[in-house]
Parts: sequence; structure tokens; C-alpha cells
Amino acid sequence: MSADEIRRDEADKKGVAGITRQIVFAQHRMLRRFLMMGMAHACGGLADQEPPHEPLRRLIADLQTVFLQHLADEEALILPLLTDDLPLGPVRAEALCEEHARQRAELEALCAWPDDSSDQELAARFGQLAGALLEDIAREERQFLIPDVIRDDRTVIAQRGAER
Repeated sequence: MSADEIRRDEADKKGVAGITRQIVFAQHRMLRRFLMMGMAHACGGLADQEPPHEPLRRLIADLQTVFLQHLADEEALILPLLTDDLPLGPVRAEALCEEHARQRAELEALCAWPDDSSDQELAARFGQLAGALLEDIAREERQFLIPDVIRDDRTVIAQRGAER
């Protein structure tokens, strides 16, 4: 059996929902590592000296690139599953879109930080944003990436409320 056949067989067993959860959880693990390393780098400069200007800016730009791709992946994978899952799926899809819009705006604001402004303040804001993104990831895993919500079976059985 070829690798492609094994992957197709695994996808058939897990279904689209199972593969979606697997992909998003893997991305979340990578993002957690990135955010934690970034926080360590950025917060290292918070003591009494300015963090190095260019590495901090590059870190933030890299985060934006990686995180925006993750959001696009989530929207391509999760939104169709939620939108079609009545009655609560569309409400959950809307909540996810609102969260993603907020995250995009916060990343954009951080990337637009003026070059002549304090890098120490930028590092502090990066740390705050990274902490908030880590909380968002954990909440998303609790609320959206569970078999009761992201599932192949379209039967509506005692769905949990759409918590925010």
C-alpha cells in the first residue's frame, strides 16, 4: 500500500472532521511554540534595556505571516463544517469569524507600530498579544475543535450552546 493510499484510507476512517481537527491541532502546537519563543525573546528586553530593533520587528512580521495563513486555513477547513451544521453551526461560524477579524486587526496594528516609537513598548504589546492569542487558541480548542462540534455526522443531537 502506497503512502497516498494509506493517507486516503486514514482520511476515510477519520472523515473530514477528524482530519480537520488533526490539522488545526498540529498548527496550534506549532503556533504555541512560536508564541512562547517570541514572548521569551520579546520579554527578554523588557527588563531595563530596549530589545534589539530588527529582530523584534522581524519576529512580529513572521508572526503575522504565519498566523494569517493559519486563520485562512481554519476558515477554509472549519467554516464549511460549521455553516452546514444547524442549528448552532452558523452562530459558531460567526463567532469564529469575529474572533479572526479581531486577531487580524491586532496583528495589523502591531505590524504598523511606528519605527521611531519605543521598541520596549512594542515588545510589551507583543507579549500581551501573544498571551491573548494563546488564550484564544485554548478557547477555540475547547469550543470548536471537539467531536460534538466538528463532526462528519450531520445529525443534530443535544448540541452544546454556542459559548463565546
